[in-house]
Amino acid sequence: MSETAPAHRRRRRSRVGRGILIGLATLAIGAQLGVIAAGAWAAANPRIVADRVTLLTTDLDATVAAYADRAGLSREGVELLHVSFARIVEPDRFDEFCSRDEPGIGVLGCYTLADGRIYLYDVENAELAALEPVVAAHEMLHAAWDRLTADEQDALAPLLEQAFAALGPQHELVERIAAYEADDPGSRIPELYAIIGSEIADVPAELEAHYARYFADRSAVTALNAQVVAVFADLEQRLTSLSDELTALGARIDAEQAAYDVDAAALEADITAFNERAARPGGYTSQSVFLRDRDALIARQSELQARLDATNALVGEYNAGLDELEALNAEADELNRSINVELVPIEEGDEVEAPAP
Repeated sequence: MSETAPAHRRRRRSRVGRGILIGLATLAIGAQLGVIAAGAWAAANPRIVADRVTLLTTDLDATVAAYADRAGLSREGVELLHVSFARIVEPDRFDEFCSRDEPGIGVLGCYTLADGRIYLYDVENAELAALEPVVAAHEMLHAAWDRLTADEQDALAPLLEQAFAALGPQHELVERIAAYEADDPGSRIPELYAIIGSEIADVPAELEAHYARYFADRSAVTALNAQVVAVFADLEQRLTSLSDELTALGARIDAEQAAYDVDAAALEADITAFNERAARPGGYTSQSVFLRDRDALIARQSELQARLDATNALVGEYNAGLDELEALNAEADELNRSINVELVPIEEGDEVEAPAP
């Protein structure tokens, strides 16, 4: 018995050992299967893996992060800016990263499909501070679109067309989309996706639900866009209104100058006739008639002088308006340059000279 017991105990330990070994082997096989499965998933989803690595190993630019906050982006929206290495580029270097030769269109950002990066134009005009978060949101949505499946994109297309059609044929987006399509026919739906998401407040409920992935509060970015639109709309209204006023005032001055010239020529002829008659012996046989004719000519002369003075005042008003128009055009030029657009100013008239008496 004394020998049997230790043998028995040894056998029990041996069984326990085998059980542990079997358990470890099972865990090892399970771990191997997990590595194989993870490797297969990573190989099938390289974009997701790359995005996760970027989030873990890099920092989002602080200013871009502030744009994201102002634009009401969700965590996923912020992460899309992050994984796209969103950066702000100074104006004199922007064309190295984003360029487009399209008259009247200011390129303020781009998402490069080749490497999935976002570049943002540095808008330095304080009056347009609301614009940069809108552009950041716009480019973020391009990054989002790039990550959607073909089926997801196809499902969104009719919703985007519906939202676009609801804007009406006079909406400025009609011209913008036409310009995008002229440059790249395949850009229509991706651009609608980015523009509608970052600029248009009212969209179909299903589309709004989709955008909620990327925005915690999409109304924040559309409100910012409305601020920017108001700046340009106000300036355009002032330019157009002043230009129309000057056109009408110029026509009035021309008409009054023409009438003045006719009446002044008639007065000059009548004064010459009066002087000739007064100088001719017997031309006036009555002092009262002479004084009557002379006083009438003097009254006409005074009336013409008053008209001349009034017209000259209008000329001064017109020329002051030209100076104001020039200043407004300079303001518009500055605003447009600050958003990477070369402005074609509203035509200015030539300065008007006062009519000679």
